[in-house]
Amino acid sequence: MEIGGMMIIAATLSSLGACATGLLTSRYGSRTLSVMLSLVTFGLLTAVLIFLGFLFTTSDMSYSYVWSNSSKELAGMYKLSGIWSGAPGSFLLWIWFMSLVLAVEVMLEPRRRYLSGKFHAIFQTTMAGIIFLFMVLLLDMNLFARTSSFLVTHIPDGNGMQLILQTPEMVLHPPVVFAGYAFCIAAFAAGVAYLLTNEANWTSVSLMWGRLSWLFLTLGIGIGAIWAYYVLGWGGYWAWDPVETSSLLPWLVSTAFLHTQVRHARKGEYGIMSPALGMLSFVAVVFATFATRAGSIWTSSVHAFGSSVGATAGDRFSYLLQHDSTVLGIFLLMIFLLMVAVFLSYDRYRLRPKAETEDEPERFSEYISDKNNMILTVALLLITSAVMLLILFKNVNVTQTANMDEFNQKMSLFFVALMVTMSICLAWKALGKEIAFWIAAATLVVSAVLGALATAGGWANGLVAFSLPSYVLAVLVSGYKIARSRVSGSLRKTLQKASPQIVHLGVALVLVSFVVSTNMQVFPTNLQNLQGLSGKQVSTGGSLGVGDFTVHLVGLTTESVSSGYGGTAVDQAKKAVIDLAQSGKTVRSGIVLTNLFGHDVYGNEQVMQVEVYIFKTIAGDLYLDYTWLNSTVAFIQAKVVPMMNFLWAGFGLLAVGLAIRTVVWRQEPKEAKAEQEEERPAPETAKEAPAPPVKPPPKAEDYDAMVEEELRKFKEKRGK
Repeated sequence: MEIGGMMIIAATLSSLGACATGLLTSRYGSRTLSVMLSLVTFGLLTAVLIFLGFLFTTSDMSYSYVWSNSSKELAGMYKLSGIWSGAPGSFLLWIWFMSLVLAVEVMLEPRRRYLSGKFHAIFQTTMAGIIFLFMVLLLDMNLFARTSSFLVTHIPDGNGMQLILQTPEMVLHPPVVFAGYAFCIAAFAAGVAYLLTNEANWTSVSLMWGRLSWLFLTLGIGIGAIWAYYVLGWGGYWAWDPVETSSLLPWLVSTAFLHTQVRHARKGEYGIMSPALGMLSFVAVVFATFATRAGSIWTSSVHAFGSSVGATAGDRFSYLLQHDSTVLGIFLLMIFLLMVAVFLSYDRYRLRPKAETEDEPERFSEYISDKNNMILTVALLLITSAVMLLILFKNVNVTQTANMDEFNQKMSLFFVALMVTMSICLAWKALGKEIAFWIAAATLVVSAVLGALATAGGWANGLVAFSLPSYVLAVLVSGYKIARSRVSGSLRKTLQKASPQIVHLGVALVLVSFVVSTNMQVFPTNLQNLQGLSGKQVSTGGSLGVGDFTVHLVGLTTESVSSGYGGTAVDQAKKAVIDLAQSGKTVRSGIVLTNLFGHDVYGNEQVMQVEVYIFKTIAGDLYLDYTWLNSTVAFIQAKVVPMMNFLWAGFGLLAVGLAIRTVVWRQEPKEAKAEQEEERPAPETAKEAPAPPVKPPPKAEDYDAMVEEELRKFKEKRGK
C-alpha cells in the first residue's frame, strides 16, 4: 500500500480513537488520550497534505489524481492549486481545516477553565466523530490510486488543468471556501455540547468560530464572483447555478446564527434557536457539497461534477445514489446531522420552562425594540433561505436562463425586504423609537410612491425605485453611527463599536448593487439570444449599440498557436479587433478579444477559453465578449451592468468589518452556574447566616386595637 493511503488510514483510526476515548471520558476520567489522538489526527492529515503537494510540485504522473489535474508545463502556483482542483483533494483540504479547528480547541482548553470539562469533552468528541465520518468518505475516493500504464505511455505529461482555472482567483477561492465550510463544524459541535450541558459560556467558542466561518464564506463568495465576472465569461458575477445557490445557503444561515449569538451572549435569548442555527449552518454546508457532487441532477447546472443518467430528476438522483458511493455517503451524512440537530433542539424545546406572557405595547412604535427587530431579521433570513431552497428543487429540470430569471425576480423581493428591515433597525438604534418609527413610515410611503411612479412611467424598474429610500436610509444611518463610534482613549473599543456598522454598510451596498445590477441592465437593440447572453451578429465594419456605447467590429483574424497544456492542446486563437465609443467619442481603440480553440485528450475540438473585456465607469460596466462565427461575422454580446463598483466595495466592507470585529472582540465569561458551584470544594469557614429581618414597631393608631385583642384573649382563657 502507498504511504499516502497508509497515512489516511492512520488518520481515520486516530480520529475514531479520539471520538471513542472522548466519549468514554466525557463524564469521568482523564481526557489526555483523547487530546493526544486529536493532535495526532491533525498531524497525520498535515503530512498527507504535504505529501500530496510534493507529488504535484514534482509532477509525479504515476498517481492518477496528479495526472488528471496537472501537467509538467504548469506554473508552480497552479501545480499547487491542482491539489484542490478535484473532488478527492478538495475533500482532503476540507477535512484538514476541520482537524485544525479540533487541534486549536484541544490546545486552548486549559485556558478556558470557565467552561466545564463535560462541555469540552462533548464539543471535541462531536468534532472528532464528524471528522471520522468524513475520513471514511475520503478513503472511498482512493486519492492515491495509480495512473493506468496506457495513459502514462500516451500522455506522459499529464492531462493538464483547464485554462479558466489557471487564475489567481481560483488558486484562492477553493481554500477560502473550504476554510469557511470547516469552521462551521465548531458551531455544530458547540450547539450539541450546549444543548446537552446548558453551559452558559458556550458562546465564547461558537461565536468566535462562527464569525471566522462567516468571514471566510464572504471572502470565498466574493472571490468566486470576481472570477466569474472577469474570467469565466458567463455574462455576470452570479448566475444562480445550483452550486452557487447552495453555497449561499450556509452564508444566510450563518448570518442568522451570528445575530442570535450576539443576543444570546448579551441577554440569554434564543436558547434553542441559536444552537439550532449553528448546527443547521453545518448541515447547509454538507448540502452544498452534495449539490456540487450531484450537480448533474439539475439540468441548469454547469458544475456537473457528478455524472448520472435518467429522464427525470428522480431517475438521475437514484442513479447517483446507486453508482456513486461518495454522493451516497454525503447524502446519508447530511440526513444524519440534520436528525441530530432536530432531535436535540426538540428535546430542549420540550423541556424548556414556560415563558411568562408580556404586556401588549400601548403604542405601535413600542413594537420597535431590539428583541422584535432581531426576531424579524432572523425570520427574514430563514424565510429567504427556505424560498431559495424551494426554488432550487422546483427548477431541477429548468434551463439555466429560466432558472436565473426566476431567482433574480424572487430573490430581489426578499433582498429588498431585508434592506427595509435593516434600515429600520439601524434607524431606531441611532435616533430612538419614536423618531425611527415616523422615519420608517415616511420611508415606506416614499418607497411606495416611487415604485408606483417608476412602474407607470417606465423610467426605472419599480422594485429598484421602491427599494432606494431604504438603501439611502441604511447607508446614511450606518455612516452616521460609524462617525460617532469613537471612544476616547481606546482604539480597541472604537473599532469594536464601529465594526458592526461597517458590516451593515457593506450589506447595504451588496444588496442594493445586486438588485440594481440584475434588474436595470442595458442591452443592445434588435436582440438575439445565444446561451443566455444578449447580442447580435455583426459583420466586419459594422457596429452594435448598447446604451450610450457603440461597439465597432474592426476586423477578425485567426492565428495558429502551439501551446500544450498536458493532454490539452490549444491549436488556434481567433481574435476580434474592436473600437469602443461613448456618446459618439472614441474611448478605446484596438481592443482585442480572443477565443482559444483546441483539442482535448480524446481529439475533440472545443472552445478552451473566451476572453471578456470590461470597460469600467463609476456608474457601471460595459460587459463585452464575442463568439466567432466565420472570418467576416461575429456574434457580439454586450450589456451595461450598473453599480458594479459599489458591489465590490460592499464585499470589501463586509470582510473588513467582520475581520475587525473578530480581532477586537472580547467576551467576559459569565458566572458559573449553580450546578458547577456545587462541584467545587466548600470553603473552610462558612459565612455567618444573615440576621432575620427586624419587624418595624406597630403604628400608634393600631396600638389600642392590639391591647383590646390581648384583653379579649385573656378573659376567654380565664372563663375556660
